Amino acid sequence: MPTVARATTVVLALAFGLASGSAVLAAPATGKGPDNPFDDRRSDSGAESEGQGQTDQNDQKEPKEQKAPGEAKTPAAPGEESASEEPAGEEGGEEGEEEGGLHALACLEGETADGKRKGVQRRDFLKKHRFELGLVGGYYASDALSSTYIAGGAVAFYPSEDFGLEVLVTRTPMHFKLEEPFSTFDAEEHFKPGVAYQGVLSLLWSPIHAKFKFTEATIVHGDIFALAGAGRTFHESVLGLTWEAGLGLKLYISRFVTFRLEVRDFLIPQEVLGRGRSTNNLSILGGLSLWLG
Repeated sequence: MPTVARATTVVLALAFGLASGSAVLAAPATGKGPDNPFDDRRSDSGAESEGQGQTDQNDQKEPKEQKAPGEAKTPAAPGEESASEEPAGEEGGEEGEEEGGLHALACLEGETADGKRKGVQRRDFLKKHRFELGLVGGYYASDALSSTYIAGGAVAFYPSEDFGLEVLVTRTPMHFKLEEPFSTFDAEEHFKPGVAYQGVLSLLWSPIHAKFKFTEATIVHGDIFALAGAGRTFHESVLGLTWEAGLGLKLYISRFVTFRLEVRDFLIPQEVLGRGRSTNNLSILGGLSLWLG
């Protein structure tokens, strides 16, 4: 009997062991096992230590002071900027850019209500809706006739700042320097000296406004202008209309006085010694102008 009891006990023990092993094998895996168990332990311990260190640092931080409603705000240290000030800076930058754009647009507009001109460069002297009375004189050089002088006056009106209309009236003596040899040869007068009067209507265009510095304290404004026009020269040698083109400079000495210097070429059809042709008559004129208005 004892032998049977022992055998029965051994069989039960083996059966219980097999049942426990099959249950362990059948249990679902909770995660993929590491290739190296030592690495797993080290990584787990490092992660736990880092998490604990961060927790300790957070715990060691002092809580933010809560100020009473009436307590004044402590100014920030130099170089530190609060988060609340950053949006204000961005808004200020945007407003500055908008104001700069509006200012640039205003500078490109026309004239203000008080009559002052807007622009990149301010003009101290304005010509719009003003009359100009000028006296001019200078040197006159002709292709066919002798060089002489020229003198006259001009009246101009400026409907805009850059364009004007001018009427120029001049007086020029005309003679032929080779008349004496011809008269001596055949005792006849081939070219009769006289005086030519000229009236020309011109269009003035002032595309360039400039400043001229004469001394450290003297800066004078001025215009560089071009002109073109047509008219009539009254003399017995002239056969048709007179055309002109030229360039000039005006310096605005004061609000009412201007110095002017011009170079004009008058194209005149003339007949000299029985031969008709178009002649270029170069004139260098200088003078002063008086402004009205």
